[in-house]
Amino acid sequence: MAATLCEAGELTGRNGPVKGIFYQPWKADLSLTRSDWERRMARLHKDGLDTLYLQWLRHGETDFLNAHLKKDGPFIQVLLDAAATRGIGIYIGLFSDPEYFHSLNLSTAKLNNYLFKLREKTFRIAVEFHARYGKHAAFQGWYLPEEVDDLNWQPAARTKLLITHMHLMGQALKSLGQQKPVAFSSFFSGALSPGAFAQFCRQLLEGTDAFMLVQDGLGGRMDISTTRRYHESLLRTAGEFDRLCWIMELFNDELPGPAFRGKTIESKEFNERIAVVHKNFMGKRLTLFSLRYWLDGNAQLSEYYRRHFFNPVGKEPVKAPH
Repeated sequence: MAATLCEAGELTGRNGPVKGIFYQPWKADLSLTRSDWERRMARLHKDGLDTLYLQWLRHGETDFLNAHLKKDGPFIQVLLDAAATRGIGIYIGLFSDPEYFHSLNLSTAKLNNYLFKLREKTFRIAVEFHARYGKHAAFQGWYLPEEVDDLNWQPAARTKLLITHMHLMGQALKSLGQQKPVAFSSFFSGALSPGAFAQFCRQLLEGTDAFMLVQDGLGGRMDISTTRRYHESLLRTAGEFDRLCWIMELFNDELPGPAFRGKTIESKEFNERIAVVHKNFMGKRLTLFSLRYWLDGNAQLSEYYRRHFFNPVGKEPVKAPH
Protein backbone atom coordinates (compact mmCIF):
# COMPACT_ATOMS: atom_id res chain seq x y z
CA MET A 1 0.00 0.00 0.00
CA ALA A 2 1.55 3.28 -1.05
CA ALA A 3 1.07 6.29 1.19
CA THR A 4 0.42 9.70 -0.30
CA LEU A 5 0.57 13.15 1.14
CA CYS A 6 -3.22 13.25 0.97
CA GLU A 7 -3.38 10.13 3.13
CA ALA A 8 -1.08 11.81 5.62
CA GLY A 9 -3.25 14.93 5.72
CA GLU A 10 -3.09 18.05 3.59
CA LEU A 11 0.33 19.60 4.02
CA THR A 12 0.96 23.31 3.68
CA GLY A 13 3.84 25.59 4.58
CA ARG A 14 6.79 23.96 6.36
CA ASN A 15 4.85 20.84 7.22
CA GLY A 16 5.05 17.10 6.97
CA PRO A 17 3.32 14.23 8.70
CA VAL A 18 6.19 13.71 11.19
CA LYS A 19 7.63 16.12 13.74
CA GLY A 20 9.68 14.00 16.15
CA ILE A 21 12.48 11.44 16.18
CA PHE A 22 14.24 9.36 18.84
CA TYR A 23 17.99 9.33 19.33
CA GLN A 24 19.64 6.52 21.29
CA PRO A 25 23.19 7.59 22.25
CA TRP A 26 26.01 5.06 22.36
CA LYS A 27 29.67 5.42 23.36
CA ALA A 28 30.74 5.37 19.71
CA ASP A 29 28.84 8.62 19.19
CA LEU A 30 31.40 10.45 21.31
CA SER A 31 33.65 10.30 18.25
CA LEU A 32 31.30 12.69 16.47
CA THR A 33 32.23 16.37 16.32
CA ARG A 34 30.33 19.60 16.84
CA SER A 35 30.20 20.01 13.08
CA ASP A 36 28.69 16.52 12.74
CA TRP A 37 25.88 17.47 15.12
CA GLU A 38 25.31 20.80 13.43
CA ARG A 39 24.90 18.97 10.11
CA ARG A 40 22.54 16.43 11.67
CA MET A 41 20.34 19.10 13.17
CA ALA A 42 20.35 21.02 9.91
CA ARG A 43 19.11 17.91 8.14
CA LEU A 44 16.33 17.33 10.68
CA HIS A 45 15.27 20.94 10.28
CA LYS A 46 15.15 20.57 6.50
CA ASP A 47 13.06 17.42 6.98
CA GLY A 48 10.56 19.49 8.97
CA LEU A 49 11.32 17.73 12.28
CA ASP A 50 11.37 19.91 15.38
CA THR A 51 11.53 17.47 18.32
CA LEU A 52 14.28 15.05 19.36
CA TYR A 53 13.76 12.45 22.09
CA LEU A 54 17.12 11.73 23.71
CA GLN A 55 16.47 8.24 25.04
CA TRP A 56 18.75 8.46 28.05
CA LEU A 57 21.37 10.54 29.85
CA ARG A 58 22.65 7.44 31.55
CA HIS A 59 22.43 3.83 30.42
CA GLY A 60 23.59 1.54 33.19
CA GLU A 61 27.05 2.79 34.10
CA THR A 62 27.50 4.77 30.89
CA ASP A 63 27.12 8.45 31.75
CA PHE A 64 26.34 10.71 28.80
CA LEU A 65 25.49 13.72 30.96
CA ASN A 66 29.15 14.05 31.96
CA ALA A 67 30.65 12.61 28.78
CA HIS A 68 32.84 14.67 26.46
CA LEU A 69 33.21 14.42 22.74
CA LYS A 70 36.73 13.45 21.79
CA LYS A 71 37.37 16.87 20.30
CA ASP A 72 34.58 19.34 21.02
CA GLY A 73 33.64 19.53 24.67
CA PRO A 74 30.65 18.25 26.68
CA PHE A 75 28.40 15.96 24.63
CA ILE A 76 25.10 17.28 26.02
CA GLN A 77 26.15 20.91 25.62
CA VAL A 78 27.04 20.33 21.97
CA LEU A 79 23.79 18.44 21.34
CA LEU A 80 21.63 21.15 22.92
CA ASP A 81 23.47 23.99 21.19
CA ALA A 82 23.24 22.34 17.77
CA ALA A 83 19.50 21.71 18.28
CA ALA A 84 18.81 25.25 19.45
CA THR A 85 20.37 26.81 16.37
CA ARG A 86 17.78 24.96 14.26
CA GLY A 87 14.79 25.48 16.52
CA ILE A 88 14.70 21.83 17.60
CA GLY A 89 13.52 20.98 21.11
CA ILE A 90 14.86 17.98 23.03
CA TYR A 91 13.03 15.71 25.46
CA ILE A 92 15.72 14.64 27.89
CA GLY A 93 15.71 10.93 28.69
CA LEU A 94 16.98 10.16 32.17
CA PHE A 95 18.18 6.85 33.65
CA SER A 96 17.84 3.62 31.67
CA ASP A 97 18.46 0.54 33.79
CA PRO A 98 19.61 -2.48 31.74
CA GLU A 99 18.04 -4.67 34.46
CA TYR A 100 14.63 -2.99 34.23
CA PHE A 101 12.78 -5.75 32.35
CA HIS A 102 14.36 -8.44 34.53
CA SER A 103 13.13 -6.54 37.59
CA LEU A 104 9.54 -6.82 36.37
CA ASN A 105 9.69 -10.49 37.43
CA LEU A 106 9.89 -9.42 41.08
CA SER A 107 6.96 -9.74 43.43
CA THR A 108 4.71 -6.68 43.60
CA ALA A 109 6.17 -5.66 46.96
CA LYS A 110 9.76 -5.98 45.73
CA LEU A 111 8.87 -4.23 42.47
CA ASN A 112 7.51 -1.32 44.50
CA ASN A 113 10.86 -1.05 46.26
CA TYR A 114 12.73 -1.27 42.94
CA LEU A 115 10.63 1.55 41.45
CA PHE A 116 11.30 3.71 44.52
CA LYS A 117 15.04 3.31 44.00
CA LEU A 118 14.65 3.90 40.27
CA ARG A 119 12.85 7.19 40.95
CA GLU A 120 15.62 8.26 43.32
CA LYS A 121 18.35 7.57 40.78
CA THR A 122 16.35 9.14 37.95
CA PHE A 123 15.64 12.28 39.95
CA ARG A 124 19.31 12.74 40.94
CA ILE A 125 20.24 12.73 37.26
CA ALA A 126 17.42 15.16 36.47
CA VAL A 127 18.61 17.54 39.20
CA GLU A 128 22.15 17.44 37.86
CA PHE A 129 20.97 18.10 34.30
CA HIS A 130 18.61 20.87 35.38
CA ALA A 131 21.31 22.68 37.36
CA ARG A 132 23.43 22.99 34.22
CA TYR A 133 20.99 23.11 31.35
CA GLY A 134 17.54 23.79 32.79
CA LYS A 135 17.30 27.18 31.07
CA HIS A 136 18.73 26.06 27.74
CA ALA A 137 16.52 27.00 24.79
CA ALA A 138 16.56 23.45 23.41
CA PHE A 139 15.34 21.81 26.64
CA GLN A 140 11.72 20.95 25.84
CA GLY A 141 10.72 18.20 28.28
CA TRP A 142 11.58 14.95 30.03
CA TYR A 143 11.48 11.37 28.81
CA LEU A 144 11.29 8.33 31.12
CA PRO A 145 13.18 5.41 29.51
CA GLU A 146 11.29 2.63 31.35
CA GLU A 147 9.09 1.22 28.58
CA VAL A 148 5.65 -0.09 29.53
CA ASP A 149 4.79 -3.52 28.11
CA ASP A 150 1.40 -5.21 27.86
CA LEU A 151 2.21 -8.22 30.06
CA ASN A 152 3.87 -7.34 33.35
CA TRP A 153 1.52 -4.62 34.61
CA GLN A 154 -1.81 -6.38 34.19
CA PRO A 155 -2.83 -7.36 37.74
CA ALA A 156 -4.77 -4.42 39.20
CA ALA A 157 -2.21 -3.92 41.97
CA ARG A 158 0.58 -3.62 39.41
CA THR A 159 -1.37 -1.22 37.22
CA LYS A 160 -1.91 0.99 40.26
CA LEU A 161 1.79 0.69 41.10
CA LEU A 162 2.75 1.81 37.60
CA ILE A 163 0.37 4.78 37.62
CA THR A 164 1.68 5.82 41.03
CA HIS A 165 5.28 5.54 39.80
CA MET A 166 4.59 7.71 36.75
CA HIS A 167 2.65 10.25 38.82
CA LEU A 168 5.33 10.56 41.49
CA MET A 169 8.07 10.82 38.89
CA GLY A 170 6.18 13.57 37.12
CA GLN A 171 5.61 15.47 40.37
CA ALA A 172 9.29 15.21 41.26
CA LEU A 173 10.36 16.60 37.90
CA LYS A 174 7.90 19.48 38.19
CA SER A 175 9.32 20.30 41.61
CA LEU A 176 12.46 21.49 39.84
CA GLY A 177 10.55 24.66 39.05
CA GLN A 178 9.60 24.30 35.40
CA GLN A 179 6.37 22.85 34.07
CA LYS A 180 8.09 20.78 31.39
CA PRO A 181 6.04 17.94 29.90
CA VAL A 182 6.95 14.34 30.68
CA ALA A 183 6.77 11.49 28.14
CA PHE A 184 7.14 7.71 28.22
CA SER A 185 6.62 4.90 25.73
CA SER A 186 4.58 1.71 25.65
CA PHE A 187 4.40 -1.31 23.37
CA PHE A 188 2.12 -4.25 22.62
CA SER A 189 3.34 -7.80 22.09
CA GLY A 190 0.04 -9.62 21.83
CA ALA A 191 -0.22 -10.34 25.56
CA LEU A 192 -3.35 -8.19 25.55
CA SER A 193 -5.96 -8.02 22.83
CA PRO A 194 -6.16 -4.71 20.93
CA GLY A 195 -9.22 -3.68 22.93
CA ALA A 196 -7.69 -4.59 26.30
CA PHE A 197 -4.43 -2.84 25.46
CA ALA A 198 -6.31 0.30 24.45
CA GLN A 199 -8.18 0.27 27.75
CA PHE A 200 -4.88 -0.17 29.60
CA CYS A 201 -3.47 2.85 27.77
CA ARG A 202 -6.54 4.86 28.68
CA GLN A 203 -6.01 4.02 32.36
CA LEU A 204 -2.45 5.33 32.16
CA LEU A 205 -3.51 8.51 30.38
CA GLU A 206 -6.25 9.14 32.94
CA GLY A 207 -3.92 8.43 35.86
CA THR A 208 -1.09 10.72 34.77
CA ASP A 209 -0.60 13.91 32.76
CA ALA A 210 2.33 12.45 30.79
CA PHE A 211 2.55 11.98 27.05
CA MET A 212 2.32 8.31 26.05
CA LEU A 213 4.08 7.21 22.86
CA VAL A 214 2.95 3.80 21.58
CA GLN A 215 5.44 1.82 19.48
CA ASP A 216 4.01 0.33 16.28
CA GLY A 217 5.81 -3.01 16.88
CA LEU A 218 6.60 -3.46 13.19
CA GLY A 219 10.35 -3.53 13.77
CA GLY A 220 9.86 -6.48 16.10
CA ARG A 221 8.03 -8.74 13.62
CA MET A 222 4.48 -7.55 14.34
CA ASP A 223 2.55 -7.71 11.07
CA ILE A 224 0.79 -4.73 9.49
CA SER A 225 -2.75 -6.09 9.89
CA THR A 226 -2.26 -6.74 13.62
CA THR A 227 -0.69 -3.33 14.20
CA ARG A 228 -3.62 -1.74 12.38
CA ARG A 229 -6.08 -3.44 14.75
CA TYR A 230 -4.20 -2.07 17.78
CA HIS A 231 -4.09 1.36 16.20
CA GLU A 232 -7.82 1.37 15.51
CA SER A 233 -8.64 0.23 19.04
CA LEU A 234 -6.47 2.98 20.50
CA LEU A 235 -8.31 5.57 18.46
CA ARG A 236 -11.73 4.30 19.55
CA THR A 237 -10.84 3.99 23.23
CA ALA A 238 -8.33 6.77 23.92
CA GLY A 239 -8.09 8.84 20.75
CA GLU A 240 -9.47 11.98 22.42
CA PHE A 241 -6.29 12.31 24.49
CA ASP A 242 -3.91 14.56 22.58
CA ARG A 243 -1.18 13.11 24.82
CA LEU A 244 -1.53 9.77 23.04
CA CYS A 245 1.17 9.55 20.37
CA TRP A 246 2.57 6.96 17.95
CA ILE A 247 6.11 5.75 17.29
CA MET A 248 6.84 4.53 13.77
CA GLU A 249 9.77 2.10 13.77
CA LEU A 250 12.29 2.48 10.95
CA PHE A 251 13.97 -0.91 11.33
CA ASN A 252 13.46 -4.65 11.06
CA ASP A 253 15.00 -7.06 13.56
CA GLU A 254 17.09 -9.51 11.56
CA LEU A 255 17.85 -11.99 14.36
CA PRO A 256 15.56 -14.63 15.89
CA GLY A 257 14.75 -14.83 19.57
CA PRO A 258 15.87 -12.22 22.12
CA ALA A 259 19.00 -11.23 20.18
CA PHE A 260 18.66 -8.02 18.17
CA ARG A 261 20.18 -6.59 15.02
CA GLY A 262 18.25 -3.77 13.41
CA LYS A 263 18.27 -3.16 9.67
CA THR A 264 16.88 0.04 8.14
CA ILE A 265 13.59 -0.45 6.30
CA GLU A 266 13.18 0.20 2.58
CA SER A 267 10.98 2.92 1.12
CA LYS A 268 8.12 0.50 0.40
CA GLU A 269 7.97 -0.45 4.09
CA PHE A 270 8.11 3.22 5.04
CA ASN A 271 5.02 3.79 2.90
CA GLU A 272 3.20 0.86 4.52
CA ARG A 273 4.02 1.92 8.06
CA ILE A 274 3.07 5.54 7.71
CA ALA A 275 -0.16 4.52 5.94
CA VAL A 276 -1.25 2.70 9.13
CA VAL A 277 -1.76 5.99 10.95
CA HIS A 278 -3.34 7.92 8.04
CA LYS A 279 -4.41 11.33 9.44
CA ASN A 280 -4.78 10.19 13.03
CA PHE A 281 -1.29 10.57 14.49
CA MET A 282 0.33 13.40 12.60
CA GLY A 283 2.65 16.26 13.42
CA LYS A 284 3.53 16.33 17.13
CA ARG A 285 1.73 13.01 17.65
CA LEU A 286 3.96 11.02 15.26
CA THR A 287 7.58 10.19 16.10
CA LEU A 288 10.21 8.09 14.34
CA PHE A 289 12.56 5.52 15.83
CA SER A 290 15.27 6.33 15.31
CA LEU A 291 17.86 8.86 14.14
CA ARG A 292 20.40 6.12 13.48
CA TYR A 293 18.18 4.48 10.85
CA TRP A 294 17.02 7.86 9.49
CA LEU A 295 20.62 8.74 8.62
CA ASP A 296 21.76 5.24 7.62
CA GLY A 297 23.03 4.66 4.09
CA ASN A 298 23.70 8.30 3.24
CA ALA A 299 20.40 9.29 4.87
CA GLN A 300 18.30 7.42 2.31
CA LEU A 301 15.10 7.50 4.40
CA SER A 302 15.55 11.19 5.12
CA GLU A 303 16.00 11.93 1.44
CA TYR A 304 13.04 9.74 0.49
CA TYR A 305 10.78 11.40 3.06
CA ARG A 306 11.81 14.87 1.96
CA ARG A 307 11.02 14.09 -1.68
CA HIS A 308 7.70 12.34 -1.16
CA PHE A 309 6.19 13.33 2.19
CA PHE A 310 7.51 16.77 3.08
CA ASN A 311 6.07 19.83 1.38
CA PRO A 312 8.05 22.92 2.44
CA VAL A 313 6.63 25.33 -0.13
CA GLY A 314 2.98 24.34 -0.12
CA LYS A 315 2.99 22.57 -3.48
CA GLU A 316 0.27 20.19 -4.53
CA PRO A 317 0.57 16.81 -2.80
CA VAL A 318 2.48 14.20 -4.78
CA LYS A 319 2.08 10.47 -4.55
CA ALA A 320 4.80 8.33 -3.07
CA PRO A 321 5.88 5.75 -5.66
CA HIS A 322 4.65 2.17 -5.40
